Amino acid sequence: MILLKKIIAKSKRYIHGELLGEHNSKLIGDGYDFAKIRPYEYGENIRRVDPFATAKTGEIYLRNFYESREVNVEVIALMSGSLYFGSSELKQEKVAQVISILGLSAVKNSDNFTLSLFSNRLLERVKTTKKKSGVINAVKKSLHVKILNEVIDYDKLKDYALKNIKKQSYLFLVGDFLEFPKLKALSKKHEVVVIRVRDRFEENPSSIGELSIIDPSSGKKSEVIFNPNSIKQFKKNLKKLDSKFSSYLKDCGARLIEWKS
Repeated sequence: MILLKKIIAKSKRYIHGELLGEHNSKLIGDGYDFAKIRPYEYGENIRRVDPFATAKTGEIYLRNFYESREVNVEVIALMSGSLYFGSSELKQEKVAQVISILGLSAVKNSDNFTLSLFSNRLLERVKTTKKKSGVINAVKKSLHVKILNEVIDYDKLKDYALKNIKKQSYLFLVGDFLEFPKLKALSKKHEVVVIRVRDRFEENPSSIGELSIIDPSSGKKSEVIFNPNSIKQFKKNLKKLDSKFSSYLKDCGARLIEWKS
């Protein structure tokens, strides 16, 4: 309970000062946020005539505005066993922080917020809410769901999202993404944002010698060596993988946010 309150309080500080309605719809309509000025076409609403552009050019011009509409914020947290790791705090807790920020931001903007916790199956789905209490419940579930020995099935994830998220949404996928997701079909239907959560040690490991570790996703035990040579090779491979991942997301039309707090 103390951790939950700490996460909610920290999230409020992140979103403090944001303005309502900072997101703009891609649709042009009769909202309040100015979009562009364009030539008048026969039969259009003359109440949107721009007198300054019309007087300057001698032709009739209209003002267009972004359509005001409710936004659907869908968050899918990828709850693999690999989140059960952290040098200062578990990555599972970092994922909960991201969920809290996204949820409270949605509530502040009077938008719909929905959370799904997924591995190789749906672990939990928190029903759509516009209330702070609903967000707190979602964060609580993300902290308490069991993740040891859980692995992500990206085919099932894609099928689940396509089947269950009917309305066009801002779809946030949150996880550590140690493997490539399958996003092309999802990005055609939704505006997809990938939030990758990492621990500092994963990007800059220390030279701490030989260790016996247990993979929290598979439960397998292995021996690893952290020395200057192995660390150098690890960083080189990680940089190459990150570059490939960024190119893949760009090709899919998805955006990437790194979460390293």
